[in-house]
Amino acid sequence: MSVLHIYKIFRNSLCLTVTRVWKQVIAHVDLDAFFASVHLKIHPFLKNYPVIIGSDPQAGKGRGVVSTCSYEARKFGLHSGMPISTAYRQCPDGIYICSGREISFTNYHKESKKVMAILKEYTPIFQSSGLDEAYLDLTQVWEEYGDTPRAVAQDIQNRIQNKLSLPISVGIAESKSIAKIGSDLNKPNGIAIVSNTDIPIKLHALPVRKINGVGKKTEQVLNRKGLKTIGDIANTTREKIFLLLGDYGLHLQKVVHGENYRPVGNFRGERKSISSERTFRTDQNDWKVINTKVKDITSKLVSRLQEYRLLTKTVSIKIRFEGYITYTRSSSFTNYLNDESAILGKTRYLLDEFRNSQKKVRLIGVRVSSLKKQGGQTVLTQFLS
Repeated sequence: MSVLHIYKIFRNSLCLTVTRVWKQVIAHVDLDAFFASVHLKIHPFLKNYPVIIGSDPQAGKGRGVVSTCSYEARKFGLHSGMPISTAYRQCPDGIYICSGREISFTNYHKESKKVMAILKEYTPIFQSSGLDEAYLDLTQVWEEYGDTPRAVAQDIQNRIQNKLSLPISVGIAESKSIAKIGSDLNKPNGIAIVSNTDIPIKLHALPVRKINGVGKKTEQVLNRKGLKTIGDIANTTREKIFLLLGDYGLHLQKVVHGENYRPVGNFRGERKSISSERTFRTDQNDWKVINTKVKDITSKLVSRLQEYRLLTKTVSIKIRFEGYITYTRSSSFTNYLNDESAILGKTRYLLDEFRNSQKKVRLIGVRVSSLKKQGGQTVLTQFLS
């Protein structure tokens, strides 16, 4: 028996082992610091500078937040969601780019479409999750690229980097939830393979906030009961987690065991909602100014609906007062539409509740959801497991 024949037998055995142990092979692909990376691609001379995408910092007096920032900026402690004024104090010499500029969004969409087009070549079972993330079900195709799932992850990463010059991280696991955690393990330009048997070693020490869907409030509830890591949730009793969070607690426990086998949705990147919000330069109690801003936001949302040939049935508003007190309200139409006057009327109706408030308004936002293609079927909501 030749050495080559022995190798082929070994290779086939290895592949069978992987597919037998893994229930499915799911990839989560995440473009690293996407908005910042697009600007670095367009302007390569910014490569070694801290680049911050967000609101105008106004020399430390800005009122918005950081949308994202380059990894050079992160060395200064900057991160997404940080107040732009804090970012400026920590990194006054950074390159600040206003995320609200139309030309920026156009570039983001162009680059995102190129990335998604490449990803769809790997498998028809594909789910976009925003401009910079996607899930791929590679169960039936990974063996075409090598002996282990890492080979297909490397191929995806190399193609995106070589063709589009964008850094990308890939997590591969048996479920969407674990794959998403995995894609964040070795950023930037990282690859992480996390089988269910790997979870205790690779993930148990991570904080509970690493689980997609666990926000600040849920984290606080868990932490108060001594559940601070993924391992704590995995090892606690079903009774304890149920008493703490009900059915959602049982769901979390399935997630951290890698047993939440929700399928990758073949939604072809359809949108579940479109939204926009603006922070005022100074807190406002002049409703003429607020109404003008609402009209501007609504007009741009309707333009996007019409551009994508979408209809909406539900309109929501978000209003944040001084002191960061935030309220949201929603209302639905009887029929689907994308008429600007009707949508603007609905936003004003929802805002009426707050017009007599004594507090000043810091931020206003509008969201349209329950979307439907014009002349087509309702757009499916993309739930992340």
